[in-house]
Amino acid sequence: MSSSTTQEGAEQLAASASITTFTSALLFNACVGLAIFIAFCIVRHWNRKIYQPRTYLVPAEVRAPVLPAGIFSWVTSSFKITDNDLLEKIGLDAYMYLRFLRMSAVLFGGFTLIGIPILIPINVINGVGGSGLGDMTIGNVTQPWRFWFHLILTIVFSGASIGMLWREMHEYTRRRHAFLLSDKHAKTPQSTTILVTAIPKGLNSEQALYDIFRRFEGGPKKIWLNKNPKDLIKLCEERDNAAMKLEAAEYNYIRSAYGKRTKKDPEVKEPQRPLGKVATIPGLGDKVDLIEFYTKQLSELNKEIEKAQSTIDDKDTVNSAFIQFHTQFAAHSAVQTVVHPTPFQMTPMYAEISPLDVNWDCMNITNLERKGRRMISLAAATALVLLWSIPVAFVGSIANIASLVKIFGFLSFIQNWPSAVVGIIQGILPPLFLGILMALLPIVLTMMSQFEGHVRFSSVTLAVMSKYFFFLLVNVLLISSLTGGFLETLNAMHGNDFSPIQVINLLSVNLPKTSTFFCTYALLLGLTGPVKELLQIAPLVINYIFTKVLAKSPRQIWNVQGRVSSVNYGTLFPPQTLMFCIGILFSTIAPLVLPLVTFYFTMFYFVYRHQFLYVYNQPVETGGLAFPLAVKQAYTGIFIFEITVFGIFLLKQSQLPVVPQLVLMLITICATILSLVNMNEAFNPLVTFLPAALFSNDLHIDADGVVQTSQDLASNEKRKGGIDEEASFNEKSPVILENTTTRPVQVAFSGGDKQEFDAGTISSQLPGIPTPNPSELDAASFSRREARPLSTIDRPASFTSGAYVGTTSEQDARASVDPVLQKLQDQAYQHPAMYKRQVPIWLPQDERGLVREEIARLSQQGIVVATDGAGIDALTGKAHVSDIIFAPGEETRYRLESGI
Repeated sequence: MSSSTTQEGAEQLAASASITTFTSALLFNACVGLAIFIAFCIVRHWNRKIYQPRTYLVPAEVRAPVLPAGIFSWVTSSFKITDNDLLEKIGLDAYMYLRFLRMSAVLFGGFTLIGIPILIPINVINGVGGSGLGDMTIGNVTQPWRFWFHLILTIVFSGASIGMLWREMHEYTRRRHAFLLSDKHAKTPQSTTILVTAIPKGLNSEQALYDIFRRFEGGPKKIWLNKNPKDLIKLCEERDNAAMKLEAAEYNYIRSAYGKRTKKDPEVKEPQRPLGKVATIPGLGDKVDLIEFYTKQLSELNKEIEKAQSTIDDKDTVNSAFIQFHTQFAAHSAVQTVVHPTPFQMTPMYAEISPLDVNWDCMNITNLERKGRRMISLAAATALVLLWSIPVAFVGSIANIASLVKIFGFLSFIQNWPSAVVGIIQGILPPLFLGILMALLPIVLTMMSQFEGHVRFSSVTLAVMSKYFFFLLVNVLLISSLTGGFLETLNAMHGNDFSPIQVINLLSVNLPKTSTFFCTYALLLGLTGPVKELLQIAPLVINYIFTKVLAKSPRQIWNVQGRVSSVNYGTLFPPQTLMFCIGILFSTIAPLVLPLVTFYFTMFYFVYRHQFLYVYNQPVETGGLAFPLAVKQAYTGIFIFEITVFGIFLLKQSQLPVVPQLVLMLITICATILSLVNMNEAFNPLVTFLPAALFSNDLHIDADGVVQTSQDLASNEKRKGGIDEEASFNEKSPVILENTTTRPVQVAFSGGDKQEFDAGTISSQLPGIPTPNPSELDAASFSRREARPLSTIDRPASFTSGAYVGTTSEQDARASVDPVLQKLQDQAYQHPAMYKRQVPIWLPQDERGLVREEIARLSQQGIVVATDGAGIDALTGKAHVSDIIFAPGEETRYRLESGI
């Protein structure tokens, strides 16, 4: 057999395998996806906890309507709710994630309608020749004039993508401002609190910090000097462990009196005291009464911890502090101020930090140490990319069996296999192996991000999001693309008539052929990914096993049946931004990808709209901070797209006159860079801070974030015959301010004399902003004719009440009638170990009153016991939990986050 015949046979095999790969992946994934979808429609009625927990396990104000009972009637349920109502129920984080999916679906849907009818004929007709999906790519084009279509559509697609991203960023900033200025957010302590880091020793006191920040409007309201009570933290951990063991022993004691009885059992079973060994080394020591042992241990720990909490040593103070202001305007003004003249001192400062989002382990890290940690993390991430590229490159090469056989001769037996088998190997195994390989990444990346020293857990999530996207971009997109094309080039180098011109030609032709891999990759994820997300097979199986076999006590049952799942945007967003990059990269190079990517985003938007409304609930709301990062990641795909097209034209230059295309592409790249620079300059401050103008009486913002001037509002009022009160949002009436410029204010510190200062210095740096936080102005307790409060600090532990005139803020008004909320607000930004109480011993109520006896006995020892929603079946001896949405002691977390 001649070499030419062998080469032709290999090319036919490659072309046939290309089509077979695509069709095999399409049919296989479609069948799998349909089967999973039908399975979900059937099993979703089996477990309400898995498939619609947000209809009963969340507070009423964010609860979703119950899904209808029909097999397919759930499909349209999530679309019957308006976007504004959806935003109120799922939060801005989830809402902006959905908007990114919807934006991508609309964008690539438009690209499909334009690109497919134009580019497919341009690429196929009078091309290089042959067969297979490669004929539909830019590599098949030979006539120079045809490249103008690719160039024009590249510019159009790039411009449309940039325009859409700008539009969505504008929409996001409006929504974020509306969220931050909403009455709901004004109830939370984070709306008026900032974190100051890297405080030098001479200024790390309440008096010094107050003296610095009193110049902002209203002045500080509370100051928390952060502490790291290591011994107390250890004691709290020991107490939690003892409480759980006592709870288990008590439950076993109560359960032993109920349940199935044997013939030897009497009419009424006597409860059995649980016995066990408690030595540090398992198996050693004598058996003791577990209830008595852990009761004594827990009682002693309670007393020891209570004493330690009342005598916190100043030596535990670290170099950071939380400062709460009377107004949101003052908080956002403070974080934008340069505080200390020494570099890296008292910076950075953070606003809008939820008490539940504080990473207490990183409160004492200096700026230089944090920068060093991030450099180490970056080096480790780079090394991980290099190590991970080896297995990823091999997985990518499987998608091109023909080239792999030519390089590795011992795999030649694969050519004798049926084309259907080869198609399955190329179409199914690479994406599957790649998915398994990448599933290990988030664990490693989270460890790296935590090491960097972020003060917020949400910042750790964003760091994971950046790293994970970088890994996916390099290992899935770039390495997989280069592997397929590079193997083709290596095979050509074995020929006798080899020249550099042939290398350029081969690269320009073979690189687009890697689109087959990404077509099958998009098919796999688009057809099976959304339905697997709906089915929730792993949570369903785990829930069944724990409910039927492992979960016995009320707390164990609650952990399985009462906790609503949440998502991690650090790993949820990058696959979507990666698919955006894949779609835009191959939009004009291999337009067949466009309808597949459109289908992918459409399906995921439909599924996650349902999941966020019925399944997932986020414990902490960041106000959509992951979205701007996702937009920048989408820009990365646009840059890769434009540079790749520029490179293809550059490679074609040796044979075809494409200089005009190169010039225009260079201009397009420069314009894209300029648009990104301007986007960062325009939106970064708007995302991080609230504009001062939004606090004035001349601007009004509605629930959608639409800003109007007073003149526009008056014009609309005339046209409509009045303003719809329900549609307005945070309207502000003029406020008459009392002249406080001549009234001195005295503030007494616990450790020193009274300090007198001129109240006129307050807000002296911002004299043009006359009104405080609009949420205060709208509070029911605020009289619009009364004076603005003067600054003071009312933290009970450190400050005595100064000359505070006027009325309190909305937070104070609620706290004044709710002492529990007042206490929570006073402790909001203390280390949890400094105020944490014992976890209640959660026991089920029983018929014989055994639990009442235990409650009375434990209460005498100072141990807290709860029976909320828990009971025990006298016949079966099984516990059950119902009619609650918070486990005992956990409601405080919700109240601390929501401020109600």
